[in-house]
Amino acid sequence: MSWDSYRDTLTASGHVHKAAIVGVEGGVWTKHADFDISQDEIKNLNAAFANPSQLREKGVIVAGQKYMYLQSDDQQIQGKKGATGISVAKATKCLIIGTYTDGQQAGNCRTNVERIRDYLVTSGY
Repeated sequence: MSWDSYRDTLTASGHVHKAAIVGVEGGVWTKHADFDISQDEIKNLNAAFANPSQLREKGVIVAGQKYMYLQSDDQQIQGKKGATGISVAKATKCLIIGTYTDGQQAGNCRTNVERIRDYLVTSGY
């Protein structure tokens, strides 16, 4: 399966608006055309899994959008901006990022993002 197919599986679920998979060491493996994630954003997200203090102070910033930090642990980060939000899950070698929009549920977005993460972990990623 190509990286694009994982991204497309997320959005085809109807629970994820935009998605991306990026390497924990940087680099975008796949993303939607208008979901431009910078290398600094990848670096900051990856660092936040070990130390979320920057998220509490500055929010979760992805593709130039700032989301209010809700919660995180060593495997996931959640953020919200009005009726929209973001879910980030960490696998061994990559981060899976999904956003949701008005009319989509945060929990469903998170479940789908983490399902792809779980599969990629069992596949060595």
